[in-house]
This record gives sequence, structure tokens and C-alpha cells, in this order.
Amino acid sequence: MNQLFSGNAIDVMKKKFGQNFDVNEEVAKSSLYFANVDEHVDFPRPISHKVVYMGGTGKVKAKPLEKKFEDIMQKSKKGVILVSFGSVALSINMPQEVKQVFLETFKKFPDITFLWKYEKDEHKIAEGYENVVTDKWVPQNDLLEHPKLLGFVSHGGMNSVQEGASKGVPMVMIPLFADQHRNSKMLEYRNMAVVLNRKELTVEKLTEALKKIIEDDSYRKNAKRISALIAAKPMSAEERIVKYTEFAAKFGPDLNLDMEGRHLNFVQFYCLDIILPAILLAAVVNYY
Repeated sequence: MNQLFSGNAIDVMKKKFGQNFDVNEEVAKSSLYFANVDEHVDFPRPISHKVVYMGGTGKVKAKPLEKKFEDIMQKSKKGVILVSFGSVALSINMPQEVKQVFLETFKKFPDITFLWKYEKDEHKIAEGYENVVTDKWVPQNDLLEHPKLLGFVSHGGMNSVQEGASKGVPMVMIPLFADQHRNSKMLEYRNMAVVLNRKELTVEKLTEALKKIIEDDSYRKNAKRISALIAAKPMSAEERIVKYTEFAAKFGPDLNLDMEGRHLNFVQFYCLDIILPAILLAAVVNYY
């Protein structure tokens, strides 16, 4: 369970609750575990009944675009591709050669407008590239729902993944660190995204990835299907949180959901008491 928490997060918890605070034990004893991901996006796998998916909490309904962004969408000949790497990994901090890979790739699609969240206008990064528009801030949630949006180039942050999936937008994922790699692979598994390695990014690879999500209609169809599944769920994320929290508050930690496996020691959990004697017996037989 440690991989769910950074070292800093664990230090903060220990300062607040004491040095003997064991985050693994506290999570194991909890009534329920809320997972910030949608089950129709996440990898299917056997999980404890304690896990409650609540991805998409606080999803904001898209608003009409302000004039400057609506004009960008309408003036584009074929459509628009949004390029944004979130609020932590800023585009201005990209190595110059990576910026050039993006620009030279965008140039290969003259009928498509690339709206790039780039944080310093004074860099004039898109000067000379007629189909590239930059802005310090973009209304991502609203843009993703626009009918002329063709795709989304993203770093794979969970908010971007949830918004892109809920809006049914095919994506090109270039994960940078932490959970972004897994988040990106989830969408690749659902066949609604192409994942690229940031360390191996070239004009050729980025061009091929963009052509896939634009020209291969299966990516858009899969993305729209995921979006429809999310929208049609019997309960919204907010309803799940409220109802399951009230349920846990009523009955306490003992909801008959505790798994016996968490009480097994290392030898029992990995069946070493069964495997090692079998290996030893096979070794003795072969030796004689």
C-alpha cells in the first residue's frame, strides 16, 4: 500500500497522528476505500468489496466558450486538437528540442488548428506557424466537449484523463512521472488513446500518433462508448460517496468486508510453506 502515498505524505500523517501511525494498518482497518478513478476506465481486476469507485467527482458541466476560443474552433478548417500538460508540468519548461518536435509535427497538419496551453506569450513560440495558437490558460473542460475538437494531447494527469474519458475524446498521452504512466496505459487499454514515451519523442512518432486518433475512427468510437457508459451509470460519483459514507457511519468499520488475506504473514501469503517443500522434494528426487 505504500506506493499510494509519497514519503512526504506519510511524514505529514505521522506528525499529525504520531510516529507510531501505520498508514497500511489504518487503510486496512477502514470501512471503505474510495478510489479516484472510474471503473469503466480503470483496468478490470479482482478487488475487495471495500473499494468504491468515485472517479469524476465534482465534474463541471461544460459552459459556452468565450468568444476568442469559439472563434478559434469555428475558424479551423478541419477541427482543433488541444495540447495541454496541466498546471504542474508547464510547456514553457520543455527542452527546446521537444518544443520543436511539437511545432514541426503540427506543421504537417495545415487543416487542423492546434490550441497549445503555453504559459508565456512573450516567447512567441508559435510565430511563423499559422495553424498553432497558444494561450496561457485554456478552458479545458469546455473545449473537450466542443464538437469541433478532434483530440487531446495530454501528460496523463488524473483530472485530464477523467475529463477526456467523460467527454469521449481520443487522446495522445505523453506521461511524465508518477501515476501518469498508469493513467495513460488505462486509456491505451481501452483503445481510446495512443501512448508515447517522452524520452523517445520524434516528429515521426508524434505524427503517426496524431494520424491514428484523427483518421482511425475506432479511437473516437471507443472514446464515445466509454463516455456513454460513464454518463449512464446508475449512481453519480457524488451519490456514491454520500450513500456509502452514510452506510459506513451507520454500521461502523465492521461491514463484513474485511479480507482474511490481510492477516496472513509473509510465508502464508506467498504460499512459501507449500512451494518450498515441493521445490526441495523435486531437487532431492533429481539429485538421486
